[in-house]
Amino acid sequence: ADPRICDEYGNTALAIATSYERGVNIISPIITAAREQIMHILGQNVITDPSVSSSPNLVPDGRDSDIIGEAMSQFINSRSLGGKTALLSAITIDCSDGDLTDV
Repeated sequence: ADPRICDEYGNTALAIATSYERGVNIISPIITAAREQIMHILGQNVITDPSVSSSPNLVPDGRDSDIIGEAMSQFINSRSLGGKTALLSAITIDCSDGDLTDV
């Protein structure tokens, strides 16, 4: 499954995970799955020219790490229909519970 898909409220799996106490245990796997999905999609654009394979911006299989990083940033910072990012939702939930020690 693609963790970048949104529900009817515009929330990604990452945003939903931050709203549950136990969600902390699945945040890293969601981010990993999103990165793998992005790399899979970008696989169609893999650079195979050996002359560019030594470029510092390419990951070992030839994909541009800047493109992957930008796509990951868009995923992590995507906003729900209410305009909140997953991080903002997590902080809002912590503050509403009165627990400001971790913020």
